[in-house]
Amino acid sequence: MANKVPNNIARFRKALNLSQATLAGRLNISVTQLSRLERGTSSLTQERMMELARAFEIEPHELFRYATSREKLELDLMREVIVQLDEMVIRLGISLSPQQRGDLTIALYRLETKFLSEADLAEHEVDLKKFEDMVKALG
Repeated sequence: MANKVPNNIARFRKALNLSQATLAGRLNISVTQLSRLERGTSSLTQERMMELARAFEIEPHELFRYATSREKLELDLMREVIVQLDEMVIRLGISLSPQQRGDLTIALYRLETKFLSEADLAEHEVDLKKFEDMVKALG
């Protein structure tokens, strides 16, 4: 198995609301190759690093600065679960006690991340819409 080199490619791509397909097209590479670059399982050439930096309008070294740890990835996902749950509760017009909200946040986070590896955590996009009926039942 190849050594993994942590990087921020997926984070910068998501910050610009780009799909893997869109960014891969801009770089003239396959989505599979981009996914490997994001996971750090494929070598990043200096030329490709420069292309990514231009696409993200950053300095090349920023691709590796503060490369995400599992804890950071988990916290980012937890934050997104909290934000989406709050938006859903408001949209549905339901009221949850602080205890219910806390328990539901943890349950939804676990459901979202149960089978994700660290590499999958970096690429995972939270989407709580599939749990909307469950949240409605609590309200």
